[in-house]
Amino acid sequence: MTRFLRRTTTTDTSADDQNAESAAPLIPPETPARTGLQSPIDPPAKSPSRRGGRRRSSANGSPASKTEASPANKPAPRRATRRSTQDKPSDPEEKMLALLERQTTLLEQQGKSIERMAESQALLTDTLLGRRGEDHPPGRIEVLPRLAIFVDVPNILYGAESSGVRLNWGKVADFLSHGRTLVRAIAYAPISDDPSQRTENERFVVPFLDHGYRIATKPLKRFTGGSVKANFDVELAIDVLTMSDRVDVIVLVSGDGDFRRLVEIVGARGVRVEVMAFGKSTSSDLRQVADRYIDIAQYADQLRD
Repeated sequence: MTRFLRRTTTTDTSADDQNAESAAPLIPPETPARTGLQSPIDPPAKSPSRRGGRRRSSANGSPASKTEASPANKPAPRRATRRSTQDKPSDPEEKMLALLERQTTLLEQQGKSIERMAESQALLTDTLLGRRGEDHPPGRIEVLPRLAIFVDVPNILYGAESSGVRLNWGKVADFLSHGRTLVRAIAYAPISDDPSQRTENERFVVPFLDHGYRIATKPLKRFTGGSVKANFDVELAIDVLTMSDRVDVIVLVSGDGDFRRLVEIVGARGVRVEVMAFGKSTSSDLRQVADRYIDIAQYADQLRD
């Protein structure tokens, strides 16, 4: 019985409490006074930033305000910034000026290079085509004819011996190349493989040494009866035909009439052909087909050694 009464009392008390709470007006709880201890309902304090660390306190011990900035981070005054900007040119202007200076330097260097190239070209032209003198003004360059000389050594030496003239072949080359550009000079000389004929070999070869001639040699052929012969007609004719495409004038130093047909063929190609020999030993047929005939006897004093 006693247990039953206790349970009833407890039940009635809890019911009364619930009715009292429902009947009481809704009043917000009072905010507890801020003390050193934090209220359970207060929001948690913000922890200091990891980057900045703890905020420095001022001299009086109070924490530094949010608006206060360190001296190193203070922005410079606007007036000072404007003045410094006006004193120094902007980056685009500096780059443009540097680019213009560089281009000017390059143009000056190119101009000097062009002048040097022009001088070298003029010097090369004068060397190849002949120097310009008073007869040829600077604005005009005269192209000199190209010349090739072919010497039939046995034929011309026999004619010189019969005329009593010893020629200087350096003077002959200068005489023929006056007003022309000498491209090639070839002397066709026979040689003997007989040691006893050494003097004869020197007679055909030595006069042309040290005078710019190319010497084409051919062995002497000995026939029964002791006669010897070295015929250069074929070799000389081939060389003349080959050079006729590269020169303007060909001088054949020979009086042999066998070259008549050769002179006609080369002349038909538009090349000027001149024949030089001693009048007494020159074929009349060869004189007729040549564009010019030069009698060495008439110029013996100039060409004598």
